Amino acid sequence: MKSGTVPYRRRQSQDRVKRLAWILGVMVLTILFTIIIIVGDYGLYQVHLLKKEKQQINQNISELVSRQDSLREEIELLGSDIAYIEKLAREKYRMARPGEKVFRVIERE
Repeated sequence: MKSGTVPYRRRQSQDRVKRLAWILGVMVLTILFTIIIIVGDYGLYQVHLLKKEKQQINQNISELVSRQDSLREEIELLGSDIAYIEKLAREKYRMARPGEKVFRVIERE
């Protein structure tokens, strides 16, 4: 055997070890990238949570816009409809015209 040469079997096992180390390194990197993609700051889970939050905020906005519209209608009625004002005064504030009697019903427990 010449000096500086490695026997065939020994070289073959070194090649096998290098190949296994390379495959193991690729697998570890793949797993790390997968974890980062799923759980990271901009990962799939975070994106899912943000989409749910956006959906909830949009629903709240829709409800608030609807409430705003109904309040605008009520403002308009209060400014122009005498019958509505009278009805509101009777039902909500138990007011009556002169000569009318207001009865209050007390429910038993």
